[in-house]
Amino acid sequence: MRITERENPASVGLDTKPTVAILRIINREDQRVAPAVAKTLPKIARAVDMAVRAIRHGGRMIYLGAGTSGRLGVLDAAECLPTFRSDRVLAVIAGGRGAMFKSEEETEDNPLQAERDLRRVKFSGKDVLVGISASGHTPYVLGGMRYARRRGAKTVGLTANPAAPMKPLADVFIAHVVGPEVIAGSSRMKAGTAQKLVLNMLSTATMVRLGRAFSHWMINVQSSNRKLRERGQRILRSATGASPARAAQTLKAAGGNLPVALLMLHKGIKRDEALQLLTRGKDIAAALRASMGERALKEIEPLTH
Repeated sequence: MRITERENPASVGLDTKPTVAILRIINREDQRVAPAVAKTLPKIARAVDMAVRAIRHGGRMIYLGAGTSGRLGVLDAAECLPTFRSDRVLAVIAGGRGAMFKSEEETEDNPLQAERDLRRVKFSGKDVLVGISASGHTPYVLGGMRYARRRGAKTVGLTANPAAPMKPLADVFIAHVVGPEVIAGSSRMKAGTAQKLVLNMLSTATMVRLGRAFSHWMINVQSSNRKLRERGQRILRSATGASPARAAQTLKAAGGNLPVALLMLHKGIKRDEALQLLTRGKDIAAALRASMGERALKEIEPLTH
């Protein structure tokens, strides 16, 4: 029997227990998740390096899943544009957009639909496919992984089942063993939490390696609302020591482009010159480090810790 379908001895008689006892059981089981994910870090690192290579050569990292697994992929991919100003992470979910809000379990049994969905997003051999399935048995995900391999693309399998049939279809197989769920079969719980942790790592580490973060700052944040503009201004103040008014003025003059504003403040230059400097590095973070100099960075970074 699949691990995600087994009964958990810790939660036998759950319906007879008071509320706080139910919560303690869930909490104790949740504490198994992070250590299980930690054991898979070498595999996650391989997946990140694979995604970095793909994106640098014009490809994308594409998540594929059904149900909870698909929704978690959509959540993670959706954050990459506002956080890192990158559209190189994409999610495909069985049942399409409607499945984000209404469960459509029947679609996960159709492996051919995954192929059609991947064709719709113009999946190619340049891309990396991350198949997400708690059980590792989902036909939709397996169908998509087989299609990706036929296209010559690299594949990652993300599951809570170390004996999953997706294993031979994955170039990198990530199996976090979190044990049976408090509610038998409810893989939205520990298995889903583990998936969210791994997806956070995959997208964040990939974007950092691609230079879409600078030190620990969200340097590519889109200044599309008040909260994000204020975040950009805080980064400018931390990185340059500028006053709140000057940081706000410079960010506006830079057209909301935070790396440009950072160079304008640090070097006392105009927007066009800052834009030229940003094209000289292999990526934005590298260009900033080259333009600002390691000495300046050593003076700045301790101030923020």
